[in-house]
Amino acid sequence: MQIVLVGLNHKSAPVAVRERLAFGSDQVPEHLRRLIVAGGSSEAAILSTCNRTEVYVACENEAQGTDAVVDFLCAFAGEARDTVSPYLYKYTGFDAAQHLARVAAGLDSMLIGEAQILGQVRTALQLAQGAGTAGPHLTRLFEAALRAGKRARAETAIGEGAASVSHAAVKLAYRIAPSVAEKEILLIGAGKVAELVARHLSRKGHARVRVANRTQARARQLAEAYGWSTLSLDELPSALRAADIVISSTGAPEPVIDARMVRPVLERRQRRPLYFIDLAVPRDVDPAVQQLDGAVVYNIDDLYAVVDTTVSQRREQVNQAEAIVEDEVRAFWTWYGQRAVAPVIARMRQRAEVIREQELDKALRRLDHLSEADKERIRALSAAIVNKLLHEPTIRIKEQARSPEGHRFVAAAAQLFGVEHELKRPANVQFG
Repeated sequence: MQIVLVGLNHKSAPVAVRERLAFGSDQVPEHLRRLIVAGGSSEAAILSTCNRTEVYVACENEAQGTDAVVDFLCAFAGEARDTVSPYLYKYTGFDAAQHLARVAAGLDSMLIGEAQILGQVRTALQLAQGAGTAGPHLTRLFEAALRAGKRARAETAIGEGAASVSHAAVKLAYRIAPSVAEKEILLIGAGKVAELVARHLSRKGHARVRVANRTQARARQLAEAYGWSTLSLDELPSALRAADIVISSTGAPEPVIDARMVRPVLERRQRRPLYFIDLAVPRDVDPAVQQLDGAVVYNIDDLYAVVDTTVSQRREQVNQAEAIVEDEVRAFWTWYGQRAVAPVIARMRQRAEVIREQELDKALRRLDHLSEADKERIRALSAAIVNKLLHEPTIRIKEQARSPEGHRFVAAAAQLFGVEHELKRPANVQFG
């Protein structure tokens, strides 16, 4: 059984591409089942956040499994393969495991060390388990990644002072409008990201905030915690006229703000700019709004310029976290390698036993004059010789199976003993 990862993230694809491949939590179970039914994989999990979508599968054939996932992503996006493929990365085996552990530890995030990704990895596993598509390989893989993420935050300072998307959004608001404390802010959405934005605004003593959400009860719950007012999404056009900065994170599948809504608002603002900070993927603010005079739109990719995300300034913490990741991945790989090589060793010993018994029977027929006691001694001798001959190769195969390149050693041993059809080798990274 092989582990394959196909995905894209903020480093490989812009938000305009990522939003086409963003899975809502309510969509994931059904799409996981479709992926399994389509064939090529026996286990599957989807990790989808504002900055990445990654599909993990366990499959018998690496090429077939990879093709099935790429086709699955293209179908979901409604795009041709040659349109989507340039943005995808592919990892297999040890490299796939290492990648997921780095993701869980916050080492592959836009904002190094951010904490939200750990919960998102846990949710991805829970959704796959709920859909019935997380078997022993992916369950063990995700559990190892979660341990790496927890240990990285508990044993290093990687998470201390780490910026979040919500913190970066508020920081951006103060950068684009230094007198933001006097400005009217419209907060659209009432989910986790909006909660964190609200918390950061409150800490800065910001009082002029209105909260809009599709579910009014949720908007009231968030607004009342800070003494703010609420409105419905139907009231957005009038609310935009009074707002100076709009921070949006609804998780809606389509934009909630478009050019037709914003154009008349800008015409009545008398050249007063309207700033949009769009934290949603898919985007809440239609890209066409950016073309309107007086509208300034920032999306989640623009947050790179707001916070210092350079690894060099946090090198010690990053190095410590990388060591933890390596430790957990190698522990997982030991289990995985032993699981993969077990049928090869078993078949190798079975084959040796068949040959021993065949040759022993031939010899004993020619030595029929021997007593039963002597024949039994010969049987024991032949078994001891076989065990001695196979002991060292068995130990070596088990040891080498734990290394990232162990599959080559195991494959050679399988061919040497004529049991290559039993080999379910782990695979290493291949890009394509």
